[in-house]
Amino acid sequence: MFQRTLISAIALVSIFQSLCLANNYTNTPGHYEAKFTSTLPVIDGIGNDTCWDKAEWATIDQIWIGQPVDASDFTGKFKAMWTEDRLYVLVRVTDDSLLLQASGITDVCTNIYNYDCVEIFMDENNSRETDYSGTFKAVAYHMDTTGNICYSMGNKGWVRLDDHLHYKMKRVDTHTFDYEYEIKVYNDTYVVGGINVPVKLTNGKLMGWSIAYNDNDLGSTRQNMIGSIYIAGSDKNVSYFNSSVFGELKLVGKSTPTTVSAAEENANAIGLKTMGDKLVVTYTNQTINDKVNIQLFDCSGKRFQNFTTVKHSSFIEKQFDTSGLPKGVYIVKVANEEKSETKKVVIN
Repeated sequence: MFQRTLISAIALVSIFQSLCLANNYTNTPGHYEAKFTSTLPVIDGIGNDTCWDKAEWATIDQIWIGQPVDASDFTGKFKAMWTEDRLYVLVRVTDDSLLLQASGITDVCTNIYNYDCVEIFMDENNSRETDYSGTFKAVAYHMDTTGNICYSMGNKGWVRLDDHLHYKMKRVDTHTFDYEYEIKVYNDTYVVGGINVPVKLTNGKLMGWSIAYNDNDLGSTRQNMIGSIYIAGSDKNVSYFNSSVFGELKLVGKSTPTTVSAAEENANAIGLKTMGDKLVVTYTNQTINDKVNIQLFDCSGKRFQNFTTVKHSSFIEKQFDTSGLPKGVYIVKVANEEKSETKKVVIN
């Protein structure tokens, strides 16, 4: 039987950086914290604006379709920032063979994913719906290199959402390309062709979020789809309808004048403890009917446990069986609609 020891986040920093953060960014796998910015980037496809310097890179390196690729064939990463009105994203890819859709195609959407194409998956309220087909409970933006933005609505067909995003792509080195995005965020009441108002973004907001890149090296179909989060199972191409496999994006960094008392802080507590082969996660919050999601990841972003419930009292407790897990560093993530917290667990 493994001996389990919980180590505080502060004590684990050096271990976690060496084991989990080989790419030198401090966001945990599948969870990205986008910082507030008061200086806007110029959306020109060249990510050299100084405001990008304070945003951290996160990798796009999980194979969803195809076989593992050499770094010279593809590497990808992204960073994000926000204001109250917009989300800003920079995607940088190295691709040794850029394949564009042929000009003059009447229906650019139907086959857009078989060309070199960025996909952004967004779940505005982190609903984690297992099937959002035909709705805007989440959205899967497919964007080619020339400005077309498409979303598959299941049996309702493809729709153009060109007014949701403003973006540019430029070659910044021989085989390196920057995609720079300004995104309006809509909620699940969005109606195609209706009068829709983007939501106001706020500090602490938690959204479902993933990014992927479709890579086609001069064939008729994509050879690879590489995503930003590990997806379990043999069929990993499910994000276009299933938001429960998304990662998360949390908006941080905007100072607020309000203060939180010690009593309020203690009333919103997340606790971890071990009991033999059980990892016990507790969550205390005075809000009743609060939807809570608890997940357990390894350092690669592979999710081993997932539990979602609606809390009918101020306190819940969930026990995870860890008897079959190999020793190493793990990440526990607890989130409600307003707050997300991660803590590290070492199984040794």
